[in-house]
Amino acid sequence: MPKNKRDAAELKRRAIDSLVLAIEIFNRPYEGGRVEAVLILLHHAFEMLLKATIQNRTGKIHEKGGKYTYSFAKCLKIARNEVGLISSDEKTALSVLDAHRDTAVHYYQVMSEELLYVQAQTATTLFDTLLFKWFGERLADSVPDRVLPISTRPPSDFRLLIDSELSKIDQILADGQRKGTIATARLRPLVAMSSASRDDVDRISEQDLRDAVRRRRKGDEWTVILPDVARLRLDAIGDGAAIHVSIKKDADAAVQVARDGEPVEGTIMKQEIDIWQKYNLGRDDIAKKIGLTGPRTSAVIKEFGIQDDGDCFKVLRRKSSEFKGYSKKALDLIRKALDDGLDVDEVWKKHRHHFVARRRRRA
Repeated sequence: MPKNKRDAAELKRRAIDSLVLAIEIFNRPYEGGRVEAVLILLHHAFEMLLKATIQNRTGKIHEKGGKYTYSFAKCLKIARNEVGLISSDEKTALSVLDAHRDTAVHYYQVMSEELLYVQAQTATTLFDTLLFKWFGERLADSVPDRVLPISTRPPSDFRLLIDSELSKIDQILADGQRKGTIATARLRPLVAMSSASRDDVDRISEQDLRDAVRRRRKGDEWTVILPDVARLRLDAIGDGAAIHVSIKKDADAAVQVARDGEPVEGTIMKQEIDIWQKYNLGRDDIAKKIGLTGPRTSAVIKEFGIQDDGDCFKVLRRKSSEFKGYSKKALDLIRKALDDGLDVDEVWKKHRHHFVARRRRRA
């Protein structure tokens, strides 16, 4: 067997091992570290499965000259945009898992048993689907007969589940200002789901959480604060061992939120955009994220007319201060160009005369 195929087979084996171990820990009676372990192992299972498939399809899972293999986010991007391995809904489900794993590894959250079930059963269903689609195998082929399904009673109405979670947060907030930390911990997985279900938003931040709590205390409806969660739908088919659960984005929303610049018609509600949050990247922030010097980053920005695109760039002013802000869309456009093989040296030669004489000035 060629080395490429052997590596993919080993990655697939490790993916299945992690998935089965996640099921085992989900069903154990001891609660200490259980939620975090389940999320981390589920995430690892999909990272290995994605890499196994990308290795099969493209023959590589390393950046050119890179020390490490592709990140989970890079695997999702390749799987969705470059080789068409996953659908939009599948990418949403995996992005939500990625957001939960980030919080489990780097911070903490209070995730109810019902929400953990949704995440675990969704992941198990999707893993089996992708394993069969990519390798012609079923998870049941690798799971011992003694292993039970994660649950025989899945929640069938996702909106009722979310409403229940938000009601519990409201009860915590009603107990007083000092309960804000507890409410934030409980809200964290819901905000993670909301942000991860969008393609153009960075991971959950503490400011997002504080803003959500502040807006709720002011009386804003949860459907306006977390509109993306309101649009997620839970599909549960079958019962017992035949359960199939998936998360999709086509639920009827109580509130439809217009994007920045989109005309407001019918029952659409206009959501005010915090432009300081949208255009929150400076030139040097982008340079750091893409691994280029400031001047070369400015040359790339000029090459693609980033500052001429209102969704990518805006000059922000506060009192006497001025900030040239770039959005995540600008960062994504530059990253895509680099991934597609942009010759930065040629771009620099073309535009360097604009920046050499004023190196100290920002783009």
